[in-house]
Amino acid sequence: MNRNQVMDEQKEPYIAQQAEEDALYTKLQTQMLEEVQRLSGKVWTDYNVHDPGVTVGDITNHALTELDYKLGFPLTDYCAEKGGTFAPERLGLFPPEKVYTTQPITVEDYRKLFLTHIPEIDDVQLVCNRQTGGYTIKALLSPFGVEDEKTVCEQIKALFHQHRNLCEYLSDEVKILKPDELEFHAEFEIKPGEDASVVLARIYSTILRYLSGTVRLSTPDEAVNSGISPEEWLEGVTDVVRPVVPELQQTEHELYKQLRAVEGVRSFTTCYLMKDGEPQTNFLEGFGLQIPTEAKELHVRIRQGRFEVESNLAIFRTQLEALYQARRHRQPNRTEQGQKYHWSLPDTVYRDIFAHDSVIGDFPVCYRLSGKEGQEQTAFESYLKLYDQVIQDGLQEVKELPRIFSIETEGAANLTDRRIRALKKQYLDFLDKLYGVESHPAWLSEQNCYGETEEGTLRRRMNFLRHVARLTGNRSRARDILPRKEESDTPVVKEWFCRLLGLEKSDEYTVSNVLPKHNLRIVDKAEISLTDRIDSLLIDERMLEEDKVDKINYEELAADEAEKRREYEMMRSELGYFNVNRISGDLFRGGTDLENYRTVQLGKEEYMLMYRNRERNGWINLGSAGSRERLNTLANILRRFLRELNRACETVYIVEPILADTDRPFRLILVLPAWTRRFHSPRFRENCKDLLRCLLPAHLSVEIYWLNEHSMKRFESYYHQWIHSLTNCRMGDYKKLLLLAMDELLNPTTKKDKSDDTN
Repeated sequence: MNRNQVMDEQKEPYIAQQAEEDALYTKLQTQMLEEVQRLSGKVWTDYNVHDPGVTVGDITNHALTELDYKLGFPLTDYCAEKGGTFAPERLGLFPPEKVYTTQPITVEDYRKLFLTHIPEIDDVQLVCNRQTGGYTIKALLSPFGVEDEKTVCEQIKALFHQHRNLCEYLSDEVKILKPDELEFHAEFEIKPGEDASVVLARIYSTILRYLSGTVRLSTPDEAVNSGISPEEWLEGVTDVVRPVVPELQQTEHELYKQLRAVEGVRSFTTCYLMKDGEPQTNFLEGFGLQIPTEAKELHVRIRQGRFEVESNLAIFRTQLEALYQARRHRQPNRTEQGQKYHWSLPDTVYRDIFAHDSVIGDFPVCYRLSGKEGQEQTAFESYLKLYDQVIQDGLQEVKELPRIFSIETEGAANLTDRRIRALKKQYLDFLDKLYGVESHPAWLSEQNCYGETEEGTLRRRMNFLRHVARLTGNRSRARDILPRKEESDTPVVKEWFCRLLGLEKSDEYTVSNVLPKHNLRIVDKAEISLTDRIDSLLIDERMLEEDKVDKINYEELAADEAEKRREYEMMRSELGYFNVNRISGDLFRGGTDLENYRTVQLGKEEYMLMYRNRERNGWINLGSAGSRERLNTLANILRRFLRELNRACETVYIVEPILADTDRPFRLILVLPAWTRRFHSPRFRENCKDLLRCLLPAHLSVEIYWLNEHSMKRFESYYHQWIHSLTNCRMGDYKKLLLLAMDELLNPTTKKDKSDDTN
């Protein structure tokens, strides 16, 4: 046995010496000399160490060897920032318990959800009406520690609404099961040295667990040795705890086998579970167990050897409750919650390898290389500094990896750098393929009418991918309709849609309030009078002679929010068009494009800002000023103002009629605003429709409506009252009346098209 084998067996650390011919430095030196000889041909050289060329090669090869060492650590080390640890979620690499866990979709999924999160219940029965999607829930409570049944029912109800799928609902209030209680009659012998009260508690605990389904919670520390695949372990659950619900025959024989295996029991003489004096052999109907509180309620005889022993009821009950809670309701502690199933995070170390000493400092003094800035440099020294710069640039790229890979919008890499943007885009494309999503579909870039920059696109994609694990795992989740102290939940499909398009996702957000906040309202075509039409054509076409008309040039505007508000106030005060609070739908939409603006010279120092009305054909006078430059700035401010308003007016509402009318199962109503630039385009609408349809479950029928500003104001008023009425029993049938009002608004006549766009 050689020394290395001995050290392996003793598991002692040692450094294995690398063979000289395998060393990188040796290989580089050999390749360098061979290349020099090839290039030199018959030109004399001795290739000795005193040769200047060999000296240069030697020093640079040492630098390359050092660089290879610096770049030889695991990738995760380079993704750990100074003073921190490797945080994969910050890079969009979510752990399996967040990627694999999904929204409950079956009765068994819901059952596991309740058993995992509500320790006061022993078992729960769920029945789903397949015709309507309505659920009936009945819970079996623990015989210990449940003081307020109403509170437990409210917990079950709240948990259901937090996780329910679209078009699912509770058919009735949660019920508490009150099964008949069985009496335990037995005569058995315990082993020497065992405490009769403790053994009796073990027996009762076994019976209780068996009658309630032998449900137990399995924590991550048990996962590795369970023999279950990670996918199956995490299937249908919402966290790292896994409820284990074994299949049982619920027979007397099966229970008796478990009782014989109870610790401390030597043998049974008799063993019965009695109801009304009759032994029970089948427990499928569901039974409870009578737990004795007085000696007369205890129907057991316990022997230890030849002697009969008594049990202490106080010790018995204390031990029974402790055993029952420990086996059924053990929750993972903080350490266990962080454990994983074969997916523990790699050990990482921050590597401060980014400093580089110039190779100039390694040359002998006779070369007279100063390496100091500001001093005259030879061509040779400039070449060496270029070599250093290449190495420094490479190390800088490695240093930037944590920020390039980060999908956090704060502290991300500087996206103004074109190279960084290209690398970031490639990484986001990789995450798209990894999770099977499109964070930037082609049709969004094709119809970029709000001037989103490359940097803005990357930030929007990063924001979407930060939530991709939850969005994909809970895509069918509906809104939680129960009143809560914090902001109400949003249907996940709406959140997906809004994050993808960069919109406000809150279901409490009302788009019909956007324009009134700015004292504006859109004028519909039906409201435009003959006078308005004539006014738009007052500009003489002869005024549009080529020498008098100029296009609008793009200007960079202030990014500070306070400065932006000041610019908007100035714009509205200087442009005469805003002397009234009306704005045409065409200007609201088309004003997002600078190509639709022109400045016209009227006199020596008089200029007018005009807008080309493409929907009604004609020119609108927006205002005048004493210089083209001033109007150019105002046009840029107006364009940005309208772009922000357009985006702020976009959203989608998801209505589930089943919540108010059980005769309308598995139907959804989707309502969107029709007056914005993007949502006014038939092509963009079709793309939105396709996106929403592919996100929604296939078994749901969907109706999509596009409303003008006036109709949307009425709809939002109905909708928010309707949401409030769903859980307010004092409102009675008001929720049905509100649903009818929404139906009449969306379908004023049966023959009218579902698109109510009249802008």
